[in-house]
Amino acid sequence: MTVEAAPLETVPSLSNGTGHPNADGAIATQPNPASDTSPRHVIVTVHGTNSQHPDDNGERWWQTGSPFATQIAAALTRCGLTNIEVLPVHWSGQNSDFDRLRAAAELAKTLRKLEKSGTSYSIIAHSHGGNVTAEALALLPPSALRGGVVTFGTPFFTRKLKTVPWLIALFQAAMGIIIAPIMLWYLITILGGGGTKWFETIVFFGGLLLLSIWSAQRGLRTLLWRRRARYRCARGIKPGQWLVIHSPRDEAMRLLETAAAISPQYVTVAAARRSLTAFARLAGVVGTLAFFTATASYFFTPVFEKVKAGNFGLGAAADLTFLLLVPIVYLAIYGAVWLIARLGGAWAWAKTLTAAIHGGVVGAAYGGDAAFALKGVSQFPPYVKELNEARIEAINLGGIDDDAIFVAARKLYASVLATDAVEGGLADPDTMWKHLSDALYHNAYMRDERVIKTVCDHISRFQGTGNPGRVR
Repeated sequence: MTVEAAPLETVPSLSNGTGHPNADGAIATQPNPASDTSPRHVIVTVHGTNSQHPDDNGERWWQTGSPFATQIAAALTRCGLTNIEVLPVHWSGQNSDFDRLRAAAELAKTLRKLEKSGTSYSIIAHSHGGNVTAEALALLPPSALRGGVVTFGTPFFTRKLKTVPWLIALFQAAMGIIIAPIMLWYLITILGGGGTKWFETIVFFGGLLLLSIWSAQRGLRTLLWRRRARYRCARGIKPGQWLVIHSPRDEAMRLLETAAAISPQYVTVAAARRSLTAFARLAGVVGTLAFFTATASYFFTPVFEKVKAGNFGLGAAADLTFLLLVPIVYLAIYGAVWLIARLGGAWAWAKTLTAAIHGGVVGAAYGGDAAFALKGVSQFPPYVKELNEARIEAINLGGIDDDAIFVAARKLYASVLATDAVEGGLADPDTMWKHLSDALYHNAYMRDERVIKTVCDHISRFQGTGNPGRVR
């Protein structure tokens, strides 16, 4: 099913794409006319990596009082949504999948509070804030109060359980499923048999029954997390309700997509064979020393006894013939490793090293410190294959062009000239990061007036009813 997006007017290109597979902020109210009695609508803003700040109010795009928040409120007012409030969501902002998933759980709690109070809301997220949003919505049931969802430049992650967490979850589920019926049978048999120790029976076997049920539930929940997320998102996100905005020149998107897609060969088979050959020499020396250390009493005791007795004849010389075993042991160990390397060992070693190195590279870019491994990066939210989404693809969005880097350089140079102090100059890492990040396409979406209008049109169409509303 194709979903038409709101009119974009001056936005260069709009196409419809098919989706693929410590939020703790107080609501900051923006000034509203005293006579405004229209229903309150909350704009939840979720920042991305390295954009965290403890204050709700500030100049960052997601804070109240920022140019982006001010322009969004003004544009929505022109569309008829006058009682707008902004809820900045705070999380660590670290490049950590563990932190993103924890932030998603906290964001889900915040959205539940809004729904419980009967407040409609929309969500605007940037970069990894989109991943936080996607995982949060996967934890929530459908809601008629949920309005439009907008994400800028989000490299959406699809995940899979790592091997160890998967095995633990499988063990929990299997043990719970096996033990629960047994404990229930014990309870029924003992209590039905007229035993007098009913209290002890209930406490012991009943406790084991509850523990096994908890174990099964926790294991199955972990194993089926992706299926449950698909189900929730399929019900809770309607076609066209999620607007994805991205640029083909977004540096962060291209970096993560490339890191996830490439299959490099960091270590060749020839290099691995040379490495194993060098290891064979070391293994031969160490193995020989270990062999003679373990057999020292057998080989050296007769020699020591003869020397101690002053017997230096042919018998003592004969006892030293065991030294002829040194090259034999060395060559046996060296030859075994050498042969293994040429019978497929070098290939296996090259594959192992390449996988380990690539895993480290992807892990560093992905922040994979949680129970999940990166399976892929997509421009679209995961879980819902049938989800249709409006997306903007443009070579030069307003505010996102090659002049941005020169503008940022001029600002940095001006800041250096304006102060003789360390703060604000080249030696100030915060200032340096701010100016350099302003030059990135990845951080330019929120400065584009046409994009802001598109966002407002989208939010106006989805006003927290779960279905497209009338643009007022």
